[in-house]
Order: sequence, then structure tokens, then C-alpha cells
Amino acid sequence: MNNEICIFLAAVTLLASATVCGAAERPYDFRKRLEIVHEAGRRDPAAMPAADEFVFADGAVVAVPSEADEVLALAAKDFCDYLDVSMGVSVRFARGGQGTVTVAIDDSLPARSYRVETGGDVKVVASDSRAAAQALYHLEDLMNLRRAPFLEKGAETRRSMFSPRMTHSGWGLDVFPNAHLAQIAHAGMDAIVVFVKDVDKTKGADYQDVRDIIRRAKRHGLDTYLYSYVVAFVHPDDPDAKAKFDKTYGRIAAAYPDAKGIVFVGESCQFPTRDERAQPRTWNNAIPGDTRPTAGWWPCRDYPDWVKAVRASIDAHSKGMEIVFWTYNWGKQPVQPRMELIDRLPQDITLMATFEMFEPQVKRNGLSAPSADYSLSFEGPGRYFASEAERAHKRGMRLYSMSNTGGLTWDYGVIPYQPCPFQWKRRYDGIVMAHREWGLSGLMECHHYGWWPSFVGELEKEAFIEGGMPFEKHVRMIAARDFGASNVERAIEAWRLWSDSARDYVASDDNQYGPFRIGPAYPYNFGGQHIATEEFPCPSHASFGARIARLNYLDKSCYGPDTGEVGELDVAKMNKELELLDGMSAALGKGSDIFDAIVATLPPERSEKARRMAGLGRYMQRTVVTAINVKHGAIAHRAGDKAGVLEWAKREYANAKAALELVEADSRLGWEPSMEYVGGPDQIRWKLERMRQTYSLAE
Repeated sequence: MNNEICIFLAAVTLLASATVCGAAERPYDFRKRLEIVHEAGRRDPAAMPAADEFVFADGAVVAVPSEADEVLALAAKDFCDYLDVSMGVSVRFARGGQGTVTVAIDDSLPARSYRVETGGDVKVVASDSRAAAQALYHLEDLMNLRRAPFLEKGAETRRSMFSPRMTHSGWGLDVFPNAHLAQIAHAGMDAIVVFVKDVDKTKGADYQDVRDIIRRAKRHGLDTYLYSYVVAFVHPDDPDAKAKFDKTYGRIAAAYPDAKGIVFVGESCQFPTRDERAQPRTWNNAIPGDTRPTAGWWPCRDYPDWVKAVRASIDAHSKGMEIVFWTYNWGKQPVQPRMELIDRLPQDITLMATFEMFEPQVKRNGLSAPSADYSLSFEGPGRYFASEAERAHKRGMRLYSMSNTGGLTWDYGVIPYQPCPFQWKRRYDGIVMAHREWGLSGLMECHHYGWWPSFVGELEKEAFIEGGMPFEKHVRMIAARDFGASNVERAIEAWRLWSDSARDYVASDDNQYGPFRIGPAYPYNFGGQHIATEEFPCPSHASFGARIARLNYLDKSCYGPDTGEVGELDVAKMNKELELLDGMSAALGKGSDIFDAIVATLPPERSEKARRMAGLGRYMQRTVVTAINVKHGAIAHRAGDKAGVLEWAKREYANAKAALELVEADSRLGWEPSMEYVGGPDQIRWKLERMRQTYSLAE
């Protein structure tokens, strides 16, 4: 790292203390924010209506049809609550008749569409209750952007391009409180995903009332998809296959007949294949010395038979439950066997392919880099996705994608979302193109790292609406709403810096399972004793915990004990990556400086969003600096340069110590639903103590 970067980071350390003011949060305090559906005090008391604006006043009535179902009634009452809490206007709900807002259902309209006409009053006509609810949420969005209970007069017709838009929980693994369900619905999503291992046994808990989740989700207009972790290791041609499938997949369908669908992915539905190109074993019971992949990682010829047999068991209990077959695990495999598999799958199931993965990238400095797992560094679509999408489209199959468009990828493991709107816009453009060219109709918005309500989600919602607001206009309106009209250009500048820096990220296993997985809590341990997973402080109830991180940077794998170190390092390639990381650090720091400066321009009651934005950017920068220090330490360690190892240890010690302020100020930083707290204050303090002992560092 050059001297200019070092001086820059020293200045950043001083500025960070300005960002992290106020009382520290306790673990899980972030959930208090996830209980807020309608933000209080959004109204600008100085705002005055224009001549062409409708104004909500006390005493207004929101009227729905007398026969309105629970979804529509709940959404209308939610709208009344919004006007009260966010805009300080008292209105009431009514069944039947005409109101200030009158909602009607016309099932002849295209699915997922609605029309709003605003004049002397507001008329909403929607294709069904769910579309009507989205219309009311849209009116809330418009008033939030206006910061007043005013609506521009005129008419607009809108339609959601995608269904489902499904998400995992951001509150906790497979846990969906009502307020979080309401937030998800407000974001324009129409489905949730629950990991299921058995009846009422999820990935997150040995007991979870899944029927209750399904029931409550329906009230908010949300379907439920079950993500299968159910195990029935049997070949469909085996004599006992039907009985075993009935006791597993059939049992799940019988327990949850109201679930919309069930998602199968290779690694979670392995079976003893008879395809000679793959092992008839599970991944953790592979044949020693056999270089063939196990069935979960190869597009086996007999997967179509497996799908048909499983579907028969499901149909026996819940006819019509959607089968979503996800090809994630064999995206790296040759095109031909993947195409042959798609050609033989039942035409009436859904094919799902990950949007951006497995794409080789060449970075701006010429570095050839992979895309190992979910990443924002490449917007997509990737060649793997395009090949499968085109084939499915030709066959007339329903097509979904794991798109990560909820706002987060595995680029950073323990942040709530990636505040990189212009890079997300590139992803949105690719998604819309795939919708147009290949009939992409449904999205899985995230994996077990879940979804967090953010301005990125607001932008996505509009991007995926026919008739939605243009992106550039929308992002500027959000910046003005959250940071004031005088700060729009500065906020846009910061977001552009962060968006461009996202493209410099190298989505390799040693990054995504290394320093970027758990941030500044990641151990710096060159020359120290090997770290066993159980040594790392982590909540005992965590589903993955630290098992999904490679705690010893030079280990070959993050799974299994004492895996041994990798071979000779490609130092030249690592130095090219360090060039990119230095640029990322500088961009993240500069953007955070901008938001720090914005904080100083706002009154205390309006400064929290800018302060949290600065803190998020600063934490991302601290994560990048951890990666920089660890990589330099690895190079020095392999070169036998003990002085270099110690020098980079000192730098990382200072970096991690500074990160403590950030995770103490925002309890969401350092946490992830499946890992729980692996990057929080306790983990950083553990790391610092270990570094003091290993390198004789003084506090």
C-alpha cells in the first residue's frame, strides 16, 4: 500500500468517530427498525400543495368493496395508518360506498395491474386484491417522496413484470414477524421462502410453526415457497422409492397444502444417480480418489425421472404445487449435458437459473477473475444463465432466476444491503432484458442472508414495474427526500463511487469465504496456531455460524478441520487484486466522507439516514482494508518476511479496533441470519486479543 493510501486511511479513522455518535446498540437492536412499517414524521411542515395536487385532509375515507377480502381490507387499514403515522392526517376505513379513496376490483384487467386516477378524489381499480394493495403502497411511496400528503393529479396504469418475487427473512432465519411481512409486501414482493427440513422443522429452528407463517403471509398478499432440505436418498427406480418419497416429500406437501411451491436445488436433493459421469454418493460421503462430482453437482441423466417421481408424491397430497428446479450447482459444467437435462425435464415445472454466476471476468487492470458465488461485481446475465434461459424459453418452460435483486450478495457477508444503486441498475436492466427476450417471469431476490428494507429496494420496485418511474428521476428524488435538496448531487456522487467500486470486487472463494464473509472480525493469524472453527466465538444456535467461513486464510477449504495450506501463491495475481482493493477502499472512504459532510448540514431529527449511510460505507471500507492487510500478510508469511507479517498485523489491529465503533453503533453490521453474530463486537474483540497474544501487540 502506498503512502498516500496510508495517509488517507489515517484521516478516515478520525472521520469515522464523527459518524458513529450517539448511544451504542445492543445485539439484535436492529430488529426494532424492522418493526417499523411506516416511518413517523415524514411530513415536511413547510410543504405547500401545488395547484395540480390533491391533498389528504383529516376526515378522509378509504373505501373498499363491501365484500373485500382480508388482503385488501388489511392494506386499506394500513394506508389509513400510514397517513396517521407518517403524514399526521387522520382518516378512516370503510366497507362499501364511495370514499376520498375508492378501491374497486376488475378481474378483466391484466394480472398484477392497477390504475389510479387522481382528481377531486382518488380512484383505484385493480385486477385483484393483491394488485389493489400494491396500488395503495404506491400512493404511500409517492407521498414519502413528496414529504407531504399530496398527490399529483392525473392517471397512471402500472403492472408488475415479475411474479413471484420471493425473499428469505432478514429478521432471522425462517422467522417472519407480521411487521416484516408488511415491509416485504410494501417492497412489491409477493412471496417468501422458508427452508424446510421436515414438518415444522426448518433450517433455522428444530420447531417452527410453518403453517402459521403461510397463513400470516397470505394476509399480506404473500405466497410461501418451501426450500427443500428434505432428504430421501433413493433412486426413483428403486423398489422402495415411492414409499420413501411419500414419507418425505409427500409428507411435506400434506402438511402444507397452502404452500405455493417447493424449490429443489442440486446440493439439497442429492440421490444415488446411475449416471456414470457422477458419483452415486452425497458430497460428504464421496468415494475417496474418485474425481467425478457427486450427483448434486452434475446434471445427471436421471434427474428428470427423480423430478417426476417426487412430483407424483407431492401431487398426491397437493395437486398443482409448483415445482421449482434450480440448476445452481452445475453452472460450471459443460453446456451440452446441461442442455440435455433441460430438454428432458417435465415441461410444466419451473426452471430456475442464477443470473450472474460462473462468469469469467477481466477487471479494469487486466486481472482475470472468477465469479464464484453471488456477486454484484458482474451485473449479468452470465453465459450460464443465458444458455439455460434460451433453452427453457424454446421449450416453453416457466423461467425464474436467483437474482439477488433484494439488495445483497455474498460480496459482503454481514451487511444489510449494498448501497450501490447504479451497479444495481445495470443488473435491473439485464433482468428486464431477460424478461423481454426469454420470458423470465419470477425472481428469488436473496438467499439466507435475507432482505433488508432500503432505498435500493425502492429503486428495484420501480424498475420492475411497467409504467414505473424512470431510474434517474427516482434516485434523485430519494436523495432529496432523505438528505435534502441541497445534498442531492453529493449523495449521487457518493453512490456512483460506491457503484463503480463494486465492479472492482473479485468474487473468488478466498474472498467470499474469507475476509469479506465476516468483515473486520476475520482473523489475521500468519505464524499463529491454526484456528479451529469451534474456537471462534459464535452463538450456539446459529445454523451455519463460522463453519461457512475459511478462518485460516491459507487453508484449502473452509469446510473440515486441518485442511492444510494452499500451494504456492500467485503473488503477481494477488498484487493485481490489491490494486483493485486499494481503489475500492479509497472510493468507499470518499463516499463515506461525503455522507459525513451531509450529516453536518441536516437538523438532528433528519440526520440518521445520512449517518447510517456513512457508517455502512465505512464498515464496507474497513472490510476491504481487512482483505488488503490479510493478503499482504499472506505474501509476507510465504516469503518468510517476519517483519512484514508484523507490520501488516499492526495495521490490521488498528483497522479492526476502529471497526468496533461501527458495529457497536449499528447492531445489523456483523450479523447475518444463518451465521448470526460472526462479525460483531465480541468477535472483533476476540480477534484483537488473539493478535495481541500472537504478535505481542500492546493495547
